[in-house]
Amino acid sequence: MTSGTTKSHSRPAQPRRRAGRLGAASAAVLAIAGGAVLGLAAPASAHNYLVSATPAADSTLTELPDTFAITTNDRLLDIGDTDSGFAMRIVGPDGKYFEDGCVDVDGPTMSTAASLGDPGEYQVEWQIISADGHTVSDAYDFTWDAPAGLSPAEGSATPPACATAGDGSSAAATTTGSESGESSSTTSDALWIGAGGLVVVAAVVAVLLLVRRRPAPSADDPDEG
Repeated sequence: MTSGTTKSHSRPAQPRRRAGRLGAASAAVLAIAGGAVLGLAAPASAHNYLVSATPAADSTLTELPDTFAITTNDRLLDIGDTDSGFAMRIVGPDGKYFEDGCVDVDGPTMSTAASLGDPGEYQVEWQIISADGHTVSDAYDFTWDAPAGLSPAEGSATPPACATAGDGSSAAATTTGSESGESSSTTSDALWIGAGGLVVVAAVVAVLLLVRRRPAPSADDPDEG
């Protein structure tokens, strides 16, 4: 009686190694695509923010400055030097306005001239066009401690218009709040989002191509009797 031996067969390791490389490549492609999308989305949310002001927020002012000013972290978008979309208001404790209605935009800084009234708590309201095209606005308080002998200004019940401003002057701006004007950059944001979508689609196509090129596993050797 003859006895046979059973020979064990195993699949070659090469297909498994290729599958591992495929998974790593797919993960790398998706990681790159995700990073690209986040990189494209970043410019759409990079609004200017306040870094300094004259007078400073919550400070006590004892002398009238030449100009009231705010400075942001980046240049301001003043197209054609028209000051369109920019505004700076100095509101007194009686609700009156004490600025002259004109603003000057210079790089990251916007300024205006103002004559203050009676001592008390005042508020600076400002609106700018950020470097990314968004309208950004905010407000802060300061205290006016007028020096002796200074005659208080009367102020205005309504925001004054700049004497040299045209139809596109900043005096027409009325938006307040921490952020506004999102519609002004809708087209720009749509372009960024569309570009991000194309990156994702390209990544998916690349992964599918890698999957289709994956070699078929080698067949087992025929059993020997």
